[in-house]
Amino acid sequence: MRKLTSQISMALVCGILGFMLAYQFKVLMKQENAFNLSRENGTDITVEIEQYKKEKSALEAKVSELQNKIKDYEDAMANKSDSTKSLLKDLEDSRMLTGEVDVKGPGVIIYLTPDSKLFTNNNIGNHITDKDLAYLVNELRFAGAEAISINDIRIVLRTGIRTAGNYILINDEKISPSSRIVIKAIGDKNLLYSAMGFPEVFTDLKTICEVKFEKSDSINIEKYSGTYKFEYAKPVKE
Repeated sequence: MRKLTSQISMALVCGILGFMLAYQFKVLMKQENAFNLSRENGTDITVEIEQYKKEKSALEAKVSELQNKIKDYEDAMANKSDSTKSLLKDLEDSRMLTGEVDVKGPGVIIYLTPDSKLFTNNNIGNHITDKDLAYLVNELRFAGAEAISINDIRIVLRTGIRTAGNYILINDEKISPSSRIVIKAIGDKNLLYSAMGFPEVFTDLKTICEVKFEKSDSINIEKYSGTYKFEYAKPVKE
């Protein structure tokens, strides 16, 4: 009974702190968007901008404080029992799976450098596309990649990769197909490297860009910068 109570207490506290963290991050993003909109409009609102900066700094400090509280609570609960340790391990694995934490480990790094000579009016269709990147992500996942990023944008379960005008959108962030693209993947570096070494993997890309890939003993991939929100999908209650 005591073990069950401690597990329920931990889940409630983590849930509350997680909600507060997500809320603070959402408010922070709104402030950042408002700041960018004001700057684009060229309106002379220096005082308002300074206020936004102060609020942003305060929110960043609050987010950091909440993250530390969550970590302290988890560390304290980890010493309670084996069942609690197992629960915390499951929670940590879930966070890595959803991209909520920074991760590091061995793997491969892929460099795609477009041929600038192809970016002419006669060759406007010859460039890296969303389908090329989605294909590579799929190949890396099949080779066992545990974490992937494109230009330091974390690829998570809900990530969409789509061409939008002259850019490619990934998690609502723009990357240019005319600039070098760096893909990082953490996993068994030898297996990932072998998978990328198959001739057909880069057959199409090699006609429009320079392709290089290498093993690495230490790759850092930052956490997903967005927030998860489910409006339609609901858990099934038995």
